[in-house]
Amino acid sequence: MVESSDPPLFVLYNEDDIDAGIESFSKSLIGRILTQKLIHLNSLQNALVGIWCNLKGFRREEISIKMFQFYFEDGDEAERILKGSPWMFRNSWLILKKWSRGQSLESVDFTKTLARVQLWGLPPHCQTQKMGFKIGACLRVVQEFDICENRERGPYVRILVEINNQKPLLTGIHVGSQKDGVSWVDFHYERLPQFCYHCGCIGQDEMCKNFTHIALGEEK
Repeated sequence: MVESSDPPLFVLYNEDDIDAGIESFSKSLIGRILTQKLIHLNSLQNALVGIWCNLKGFRREEISIKMFQFYFEDGDEAERILKGSPWMFRNSWLILKKWSRGQSLESVDFTKTLARVQLWGLPPHCQTQKMGFKIGACLRVVQEFDICENRERGPYVRILVEINNQKPLLTGIHVGSQKDGVSWVDFHYERLPQFCYHCGCIGQDEMCKNFTHIALGEEK
């Protein structure tokens, strides 16, 4: 056998060379925790094992600070957990995204999150699907609409909407028409994690930098 003294400058690989890696990654999820708190990896592992019902073969790898890749043996279980995103860990959102072969892990966008929002204050005759989608569009893209019943307060509109978790939460909005006048609609977010009551941003705490700038009269 003749060995070349010069190493190759390029190695071409085939799909069957990386089958095992593609299979493993295709059943994985990429996640980021929106928090200023320190994350203890063992605590995260133990919490998710409990929340996700001790899934067989589940493991996690840390990609960067507060960003992880979660591996599952069963692709259906990965899909189920993805649909449940965002999950709650220590009062903070764990946002999950599906792994994509054509996207680098560092470029995964975690700024968009699905959230269920209750709309309180709409006149009864305005609780329609069109109104739900029109009001929800102020937040972002509405995906689902329901009319729910509260025993004490009566019916209300409930929407599933994609929000930008890097912007302050919108607390409500004025709606109205020439015939009905103006009403204030409160936005009640379900399963809301820790957020700053001063600036309205998710993942902030009492040491919120945004509030510091506001208090000092500075623009961020």
